[in-house]
Formats: sequence, C-alpha cells, structure tokens
Amino acid sequence: MIQRKQTLFLLAALILTIVGMCLPVATFTPQGMGTNVEVYNLWVKGNQASLDFSVAPLFVLLLLSCPLNILAIFMYKNRILQARLCLTCMLLLLLYCVAYGYYCFMGGIDAVSTMNYHMGWATCCPPISFILYAMARQGVLADEKLVRSMDRIR
Repeated sequence: MIQRKQTLFLLAALILTIVGMCLPVATFTPQGMGTNVEVYNLWVKGNQASLDFSVAPLFVLLLLSCPLNILAIFMYKNRILQARLCLTCMLLLLLYCVAYGYYCFMGGIDAVSTMNYHMGWATCCPPISFILYAMARQGVLADEKLVRSMDRIR
C-alpha cells in the first residue's frame, strides 16, 4: 500500500541505503607525498589500484537491511511484523555506524593512521536511513494503535 506515509519512509530509506552502498564513504589523503586511499563499503582502493576487502562487513550490514526493508514494505497487513522489521533494520544501521567508526577512526584499515580523514557525503545516507526507519516504525505503531482502538469501540 504505497499511499501510507510509512511506506514512503521505507522506500526512501531503501534508496538511501543503496546509494550509500555504491558511493565512496571516506577518503584518506597522505600528509606528504603519496596517493589517496578511497574507502567504499565493500573495499578500500589503495595504491596502484589494489583492492583490500577488509571493510566488507560494512557492505554486508547494508546489504542485509535491503531485503528486510523490501519485506517490511510488503508486510503492510501485518503491522506488528512490519514494526519489528523496521527495528531490525535500525539495529543493522546502528551496527553499521559502530563498524564505520571502528574502521575509519580506530585503525581498522591498515596504513591509514598517518593520513588525513575526509568523510564522503555518502556517509550520511545510513544515519538518515536510520531516522527514516524510526519515522516509519512510529507510523506503523500509530496505525496499530488506531486499529486496536477501533476494535475496542465495536
């Protein structure tokens, strides 16, 4: 049911998650001479175009949230399950933010401790998706509350 506001929130969260998966999320520039290191959610593109897949858990967390989001969109008749799926996606995105912080700030990526960090704009996509999931969950729970109050009146 596309006309419900929570379905639109879920659809926007899905689009932002996919955009965040595809674009670079960080760039490390050396303090002296050298080449930039670009961090995508699936790999780190370093010197001589070598790929390091040490950040693949970031991609996996976002990838797991996509089918759950699609399932939540089509579970509009089962509002309790839809709210739980939204909560599961929110937890996955929270884990993503923690993992992103580990990889970019705590030294999860090798040989970038002496480089300057520059956040890519795609880094903002998962936190915005988190907010959209929270808004969708709130709408689902409000619908469930409304349906339960109507059943009580009859």
